Amino acid sequence: MIRISRQTTYFDSFRSYKIYIDEIYCGDIKDGEIKELDIENGEHSIYLKIDWYRSKKSNFTVNSNELLEFYCGNSINGLKRLLIFIYITFLKNRYLFLNQINVRAIE
Repeated sequence: MIRISRQTTYFDSFRSYKIYIDEIYCGDIKDGEIKELDIENGEHSIYLKIDWYRSKKSNFTVNSNELLEFYCGNSINGLKRLLIFIYITFLKNRYLFLNQINVRAIE
């Protein structure tokens, strides 16, 4: 099982990010939402997408009785707001971030 937590932010706050696991659309995650998805054990890849922007693809392994936790959001914060044009043109695959933060045993 995986759990994805999305940060609350000004940018994209009224829009959902699409979740893709192994290149298959698996649902949306809204601003501030926590989403849990049951997936098969084994090797997988995951990324998020909004319009033509996305996160980098991350590879991970799911084992039985484990919960993998991810944290996601928009990379445009702080001084990066001044670079919005660069992000929406040249860094479109880094507009969103998706980081694995924890692996926990499920009892």
